[in-house]
Amino acid sequence: MSESCKRTKRFKFSSLSLMLLLLASCVAPNIQDWPDSIPQTQVFSEIYLADEVNQARQSEAEYLQWVLSFYQGNLAYQSGWQDIEGYVFDAPSPELAHRLRGQISELGVAIGSEWAKHNDVRQIDTRMLSLWGSTIQLAPDFESQKQTVEVIAQDVALLLDGGLEKEEILDARYAAILGFDLFDDF
Repeated sequence: MSESCKRTKRFKFSSLSLMLLLLASCVAPNIQDWPDSIPQTQVFSEIYLADEVNQARQSEAEYLQWVLSFYQGNLAYQSGWQDIEGYVFDAPSPELAHRLRGQISELGVAIGSEWAKHNDVRQIDTRMLSLWGSTIQLAPDFESQKQTVEVIAQDVALLLDGGLEKEEILDARYAAILGFDLFDDF
């Protein structure tokens, strides 16, 4: 291959890389504009600082950007955990609705703080996140939704403590425990 062809290929590769980097910077969440509607950065910074293994693989800024993606969504997943938090059935009372929203918010911190870690480190992956979000949304009524959040919270704790394997997090598990079909004929 001639030197001219090599330079042209390097230029095209460099141009494409620069374009992708610029595009990513346009769609990546901006941690400088952290919304008040989600737990503050200090909550996640403390979790980040407590995990030396993840610190070796990921900067705090990158971690916090993934936390924002978890809550707000991104190009691949348009909805985020904020959408899940807003999806609470009519409760028998405002107090019960408030309590469930608080439980979903706490669950979001537990899931999001782990999911935002580098892929090589995290115990919660996007498949689980998608399954849990769908399961909460597919609960047929308030009581089922409340039970769903409690079961998922227990599973998250077990998973993070090593008492549950990633491979056990399946839709069939939740259908059996919760007693409702998650994806019918899907």
